Amino acid sequence: MDRDSIQRRDFPTGRKGYDPAAVDEHLRRVADEFERSAAPRAPQSLSTGTSEQVRAILEAAERGAAELRAKAGEEAGDHVARVRGAADGLIDRLDELEGELKSLLDALRASGERLSSGLAELQARVASEAPAPEPAALEAELAAPDDAGARLIALNMALTGTPREETARYLADHFAIADLEGLLDDVYSRAGQ
Repeated sequence: MDRDSIQRRDFPTGRKGYDPAAVDEHLRRVADEFERSAAPRAPQSLSTGTSEQVRAILEAAERGAAELRAKAGEEAGDHVARVRGAADGLIDRLDELEGELKSLLDALRASGERLSSGLAELQARVASEAPAPEPAALEAELAAPDDAGARLIALNMALTGTPREETARYLADHFAIADLEGLLDDVYSRAGQ
């Protein structure tokens, strides 16, 4: 609808109708009001509108960055705590294994000393031309179980990931162990397997 259609004057006239001048004045006011409401409003200056948009964008970006920093800080703290816990567990386990290895080495050292002593005694007997021991007694002495050496080898194999069955075969082939399964149970449980 436009001004001309509002202010048209081609209405039919009657004897008892409205005063044409009053109708014209009223229609002029309606047309003026219509044009004012239909006219585009004067826009804010470009700089004012742009600065408001930039301010809103910057505020949203700052809020987003703060949220991201807070979330990253929480995740980093959680990760550090998990790594610290795992490292502490590994250190404890290494300390435990070091103690076991020291015990095994002490046992091996004692076995080596016994072996050296036995060899020295055997040399002394041979040197003095004492009668040679019975072969059965010598064989029994040499076949005596060396649990400390077998235990050390089994622990090494367990720590390097050798399957239990393979370790059992090796020990059975090279050592005379009274309780092979008991030794393997102990070693593999200590190695955490």
